[in-house]
Amino acid sequence: MIDIGKTIQFVENDQSELYALKVKEGKYKDVIYTYGKVKVSEDPENDQAKLTFDFKLESWPPKFKKKKLEKSTDFKNFMGDVLSQLLEDDINNDKPTNTDTQDDNE
Repeated sequence: MIDIGKTIQFVENDQSELYALKVKEGKYKDVIYTYGKVKVSEDPENDQAKLTFDFKLESWPPKFKKKKLEKSTDFKNFMGDVLSQLLEDDINNDKPTNTDTQDDNE
């Protein structure tokens, strides 16, 4: 599980209305990217879901070559893990809560 607050920082993207994600630590530190189209396909037979997404590299350190990073399975898996965690966190934050403090007898 990825600690989003520790690993990822949302940054403004001059090229788009969408925020970009900047990697704050680890192997891909200082890589900035945006997600494009995201799709979740369910596989009920195997009780699994497949996550597919487009992405765009916005900025990367000189130690990386753009084409190599775009094709890197390891980097795609990292982005997929981040996206999965963001989606899971969003779902967990949308759980309904009972905030009605009014007594039913009133």
